[in-house]
Amino acid sequence: MKTIKLRTLSVERDMDFLYKNIMSSDQYLFSTKITCNTIHSFNNWLLNQLNLEFNDFYIVEYMNQRIGYVHNYDFSLKDGRCKLVVCIEEKYREFGIGAIAAILFMKKLFDDYPLRKIYLDIYDYNKESLGSNLKAGFTEEGCIKNYRYHNGKFYDLHILSMDRKTFEKELGGRI
Repeated sequence: MKTIKLRTLSVERDMDFLYKNIMSSDQYLFSTKITCNTIHSFNNWLLNQLNLEFNDFYIVEYMNQRIGYVHNYDFSLKDGRCKLVVCIEEKYREFGIGAIAAILFMKKLFDDYPLRKIYLDIYDYNKESLGSNLKAGFTEEGCIKNYRYHNGKFYDLHILSMDRKTFEKELGGRI
C-alpha cells in the first residue's frame, strides 16, 4: 500500500499526463462532456473545472509513477456529500490499485470534511467498476434507465453511495 499514494496536482507538471488520460478513448467510462481538441483548450477547461466544479484533485502514483487521478465534484458541505471519480490507466487496472486509491481518497475526504455520504455514478457498460464497488460496500440508491447512448446502445446509470459509518466499518481499517 505504501507504493500507492495521492499527490497534490501540479498543473504545470501534470498537464500533459492529464490531457493524455482524460482525453483518452476510455473517457466514455465517466464522461462525454469534454470536447477539447488541443492541449491549450484542455488546459483552459481543466483550470475552469478546478475553479468551479472539482473540489479536490490528486494524482495517483504507484511506485513513484503517475498512473491515474482522483477527484470529487458536486461537493456540498451543506448537504454533506460529494461525488467521486477514480481513473487509473488501463494497464494498471485489475490489480486493486484503483480500489486502494479510492479508499485513500475517501478516507481523506471523510477525515477533512463533515461528509455524510460519497456517491458514484457508474454506467451499466462499466461492469467491472459497478461490480467491484458493490462488493466493496457501496449500495445502489438508484438507477436511471437508458441514460447514456454509447456504441449503438442505451445504457443505465447506477447511482451508488457509501456513508461515513459504512466506510469506517468496511474499508477504513484496510489502509
